[in-house]
Order: sequence, then C-alpha cells, then structure tokens
Amino acid sequence: MCERDQLAFWTNLLNLDGFQVVHEQLTAADEPRHFTVIPKTPVGICPHCGQLSEDIHRRTESALVHDLPLGERAVALTVRTYQYWCAACDRAFTPPPPFLVPGGHATERFLEQARQLIGFGDIANAAAFLKVSESSLGRWYYDYLERRRQPPITPPVQPIRQLGIDELSLKKSTGSSSPC
Repeated sequence: MCERDQLAFWTNLLNLDGFQVVHEQLTAADEPRHFTVIPKTPVGICPHCGQLSEDIHRRTESALVHDLPLGERAVALTVRTYQYWCAACDRAFTPPPPFLVPGGHATERFLEQARQLIGFGDIANAAAFLKVSESSLGRWYYDYLERRRQPPITPPVQPIRQLGIDELSLKKSTGSSSPC
C-alpha cells in the first residue's frame, strides 16, 4: 500500500468532517498513534459578510488533541487550520473545525464517549480506559457537560424576502391548489 492510499485509509477511518489525514507519525506500540489533519477544501466563508475566500493569510497548528482510541491504542491529532483574508470586508477569519471546541484538547466524540463511560463507572476508570490523566479528563468532562447545558445559539429571525411557488402543485391537474 503506497503512502497516499494509507493516508486515504486513515482519513476514512477517522471520519473527521471536512478534514483529511496528511501525515502519520510512526511511534512505539505503547505510545498514541499520531496524525496530522488539514481541511479538505482550502476555502472559507467569511462570517462577517458571507463571501467565499481562498486567500490563506496564515496557517496554524493545534496542540495535541485526543481522539477516540483505535483498539487499545490512543490517538493524538495535530489539527492544522487556515486563517483566511476576506478582501470584501478587509478582515481575517478562521473557520473552527466542526469536531473540535475552540481551545479544546479532545474531539467532541471523544468527550461524548468519556461521558458515557463515566456514566457507567467513574472518572478514574474512564481515564484509564481512554489513556488520559484523570485530572485532565475530569476538567474536560465538566466543561463538556456545561457546554451541553447551554442553549444552542440560534440566528435571529429574519424577515421573509422572497416567496417561492410550489412547482409540483402547479403541475398537478387535481385542482387542489388554486393559481394566484
């Protein structure tokens, strides 16, 4: 298997929304398997004006991020993100990875698995199973629970700007809808 096929295999296996594996660091059997991931498409939508931007202003790498283990082996990710420059509004922006909380040290699915394990046991056993320190897992777990308790941020309701026509009912000749 060539390196490109192997990286595609890890990309499919990890299934990180919108990201692909570009590097696998071979480590000893008792150390975490380490992957570097980048966005699949190097474009971003400006949150300020809604314009598409391909102008990469800066590249950044995260600290190691814990992900779900593969078998008995822990997984560590380095997440590369791009900061884009929007020419339309003359501002920089960085789209957040969908699987990672800003400033987080673990993926959302890792934290959900930890929550389930802690529900069946305790933090010490979950930390031993997930191969992370008990104090870190405890801090991440309580932060995760607090985020889940907060109501989701919903965009403000906008006025209707355009009405559409139901083409299917126009094509029907049943007379169930009257033309305007």
